[in-house]
Amino acid sequence: MITKEKYVKAAIFNARKMKYKIQTNRDNIEQIDFGNKTLTSTHLSLTYPEILRPDADIPKIIDKVAPGRPCTHKPMKEIVALINAAE
Repeated sequence: MITKEKYVKAAIFNARKMKYKIQTNRDNIEQIDFGNKTLTSTHLSLTYPEILRPDADIPKIIDKVAPGRPCTHKPMKEIVALINAAE
């Protein structure tokens, strides 16, 4: 299984490849900008390893660590699918 660190790096790499803006916030933490909302590398690490399971309820997992960000659900499903396909 992929490590937490590799998962976070892969999520950010794939988001960048999908043309989402990657920024470093004021706390010096990388984040993916999905338009209206962001997910930080800290948020991503909190979703590990649950988000990588084949039966993962990605919206529920994201809402648990970063509530109020429904615009992140669909792109994160696509990002997770890319990560799982590469493993």
